[in-house]
Amino acid sequence: MCKMNSRFHRNRDFSLRFRWLIVAFLLSSLLSPAYSFSFVVFGDNHQNDELLNLIIDRVNADPKVAFVVNLGDFVLHGKKEEYLAFKQKIKRVKKPLYNVQGNHDGVAGGWRNFEKLIGPAYYAFNHEDCRFIVLNNSFRESFDTAQFNWLKKQLSAAYGKKIFVFMHKPVFDPSEIYKDYVMSGRAVTDELTSLFRKYKVRYVFAGHIHGYAKSERDGVVYVVSGGGGGPLHLPRELGGFYHYVKITVNGDSIADQVIRPYEN
Repeated sequence: MCKMNSRFHRNRDFSLRFRWLIVAFLLSSLLSPAYSFSFVVFGDNHQNDELLNLIIDRVNADPKVAFVVNLGDFVLHGKKEEYLAFKQKIKRVKKPLYNVQGNHDGVAGGWRNFEKLIGPAYYAFNHEDCRFIVLNNSFRESFDTAQFNWLKKQLSAAYGKKIFVFMHKPVFDPSEIYKDYVMSGRAVTDELTSLFRKYKVRYVFAGHIHGYAKSERDGVVYVVSGGGGGPLHLPRELGGFYHYVKITVNGDSIADQVIRPYEN
């Protein structure tokens, strides 16, 4: 009888431990993020091959980086031979690379070379449950009614996802030094920031201002990352240094890290 009771207690203890293990596993699954990945953003390399190669080496060596976004101005005069040279350089990138059209890329008809050799001037893509929207505002006439209406549809369709937006010219200067060196048209920039707020965009990235700056407005984080190699515009203490930005999405948590390749 004692042996049977002992066996009963052992079986019951095992059953209880097994149930607790299942509960712990389920709680861990609920509390742990469903996914974790990073992506890299930089802009305005202006044919600075030394820094571009350094960024590529860092990106290739980082297993967490899923893709890279270049915020534009990767050529100087929009010429076909410049585009072809750039394409040769970026063959070394082992991760998907998405490009934004900058004003230097589109100048003197260079926008045709962009569309022919790089791809569409504006587009969107998904990764995990995130939506990434690339815009073309390289010139005043670039951001036309068709693109604006397209953006509204993209934002509406992506509502509820984590949304990230990329453009070359910022809608405002977070550093507050180059307030006029931004996207043209106060009315359109006001409407854009209103849309970003309405659809709870997480981050808006831009280049054009050569340096780093960051600001949060109405829950939206605006980052200028234009320190990819061109002559620096900002004082060093206010973001005037060469860099790229690494964004890490860990479930619902998002963190950004400024990396200075020449100093790390």
